Amino acid sequence: MHDPCCQGCCRGFSCCPGACMQFLRPVRLIETIGVAGKAGPTGPTGPTGPAGFTGSPGATGATGTTGATGPTGPMGPTGPQGLTGATGATGSTGPQGSTGVTGPRGATGPTGAAGPKGATGPTGATGPTGAPGGGSITGPTGATGMTGATGPTGATGPTGPTGRPGVTGPTGAAGATGLTGATGPTGATGLTGATGSVGPAGATGPTGAAGAMGPTGPIGATGPTGPTGATGPAGLTGLAGATGPTGPVGETGATGPTGTVPDDTFASFINVQSPLNIGDAITIFPDITDTTGNIVPVSLQRISLAPGYYLVAYSIACIFRTASYMQITPSYNGTSHLETGVYFATSTNGSSACGSAHFIIYAPSQTEFSLTYSGASNATDGEITLTFLKLRRS
Repeated sequence: MHDPCCQGCCRGFSCCPGACMQFLRPVRLIETIGVAGKAGPTGPTGPTGPAGFTGSPGATGATGTTGATGPTGPMGPTGPQGLTGATGATGSTGPQGSTGVTGPRGATGPTGAAGPKGATGPTGATGPTGAPGGGSITGPTGATGMTGATGPTGATGPTGPTGRPGVTGPTGAAGATGLTGATGPTGATGLTGATGSVGPAGATGPTGAAGAMGPTGPIGATGPTGPTGATGPAGLTGLAGATGPTGPVGETGATGPTGTVPDDTFASFINVQSPLNIGDAITIFPDITDTTGNIVPVSLQRISLAPGYYLVAYSIACIFRTASYMQITPSYNGTSHLETGVYFATSTNGSSACGSAHFIIYAPSQTEFSLTYSGASNATDGEITLTFLKLRRS
């Protein structure tokens, strides 16, 4: 390293610090300067010297602009509620008004229509069939059985409409208004709540939006109500107003689940090309049998029926060689029944006769059912069908 004041060689300058030691060798007046060689590699960095002394502080800079105000801190708690004012005195009750005149009573509405006629009771048993005549005309009819009990009375018909209401009476005079009670004292103002703590200063920036206004303190209790004025006399009671229209019928509730319906009970019987002899029970053969044991044949002429209601249907046809007539008579519940029989008459030779009947019977106890043929002569080629259907009734 050369000192700044060194001139390249020692010329006897007094400022040479001795870094250039050429004064120790002979000095030439002229030196030959050779070509500069390549720079050698940089040596390792020397150790860092000790830190220098801290300089004196510089002058204080100008004051910066003031930042925007930070957001307002949270509001303090609400103060306690003020004291309730005293209740005012109650006003006196006014006198009662007089009772209004009762209006005239409305006219009575028309009488409702009569209810439906009750069902006719069961017909009594028919008396036995009279004996046949002398082979030409029908014998006299047996005596008629006793009339059955009368059926229950039908339901009462709907009530007739309500009569028109009477005229409304005049309104009574209004009673005098009572004195207004004195206003109670105003309740004391509640204490002011403590001031909330100041929030930390926000960063310098724009001014925050104004905070929401705090809730209004509770209003003091209302003073007591003044005494009620005396009630004026009651006006005359007016006539009842017209009855309003009937409201709509409410919705029908949901229908419950359908119960299990049991199988029907039935049976049928037939016969074809059968002779029909006067006074004999007609022969019939099972066709469709009853599996429940309610309709059971006990012979080829008689069928046993369990207690209950039955729909009975039968038909019959035959041929007469000469002019004649036929009478078919059912028997059940211990007697014969002409009212459910079949009658047919012919006036020529070799003609056919036919008939049918459908009816319901009630067997209060176990009974036997049969069909009997009677007429002026025997018949041939009889054809018979008979059907039973037991009815369900709760």
